Amino acid sequence: MDKLKFGNKFKGSKAGLALIAPYLVFTIVFWCIPFIWSFVLALQKWNMMSPAKFVGLNNFIKIFSDKLFYISLRNTFQFIGVFIPLGVAISLLIAWMIYKAQRASSFFLISFLLPYVTAGVAYAVIFSRLFAHDGVVNVFLRGINLNIPFFTDPRIAMSSIAVLVVWKVMGYYALIFYAGLQAIPQSIYDAALIDGASGTQTFFKVTVPMLNASFVTILIFAIGLSVNIFTEPFLITEGGPFFATHTFVFWTYKTTFELFRAGQGSALAIVTAAISFGLVFVVRKFVEREVQL
Repeated sequence: MDKLKFGNKFKGSKAGLALIAPYLVFTIVFWCIPFIWSFVLALQKWNMMSPAKFVGLNNFIKIFSDKLFYISLRNTFQFIGVFIPLGVAISLLIAWMIYKAQRASSFFLISFLLPYVTAGVAYAVIFSRLFAHDGVVNVFLRGINLNIPFFTDPRIAMSSIAVLVVWKVMGYYALIFYAGLQAIPQSIYDAALIDGASGTQTFFKVTVPMLNASFVTILIFAIGLSVNIFTEPFLITEGGPFFATHTFVFWTYKTTFELFRAGQGSALAIVTAAISFGLVFVVRKFVEREVQL
């Protein structure tokens, strides 16, 4: 009997391994090996043509001693300062309105995802023309004696890009909030009503704390997007004006594929990932809370 049970478990294990084998192979080939190779490459000087030369931590030293590191860091936090508060607020408002409507059709809900699934290149090109000096938006604004240099003023260029990205992701983030709202038991709202809580008090004292998991999820997604922003600065401003939209991934691209410094580019990618993981750690440390339903 024991041998039979062992045989069945062994067969089950083989079947399970067979099912997950394609995923394991994919992970090893396209994630583990490149991840390890990036660390090896970051310690070398390589122009992708001549043999690599070991330089130790020299690539990292060059990064931290370059003023572009601090410019990119400043731009990233400027983007975060506009994108995350605005994106979270608009997404939560949309989710709350849909939740209160209670009759939103599936088509209406899915329509909010259309900007998110739109190709980044397509919408970046369209918005770059709409908000250009001679674009539709500024033509309208000049009619009321206004002219805003959205992408040519270093002070607001990164913020303008952040607003565009909010438009792209707000529907996706709203659906995450909407799912969180649907998971809140009605009995909690009934208890708050019996206790005499107003609508505003219920929202901030009940709804917002109960959406902690949704907030953490969206913040993690938003941080990853903010630190790794590339398409919009590359296509709309090319990192300008005066490096005002220069980002870490843009820097990595220029270093690796235009200057052919693969080792330094790999070191930049590692530094970018470390910044992203550091910010995610802060969110999980100070924002994430266990919610009892």
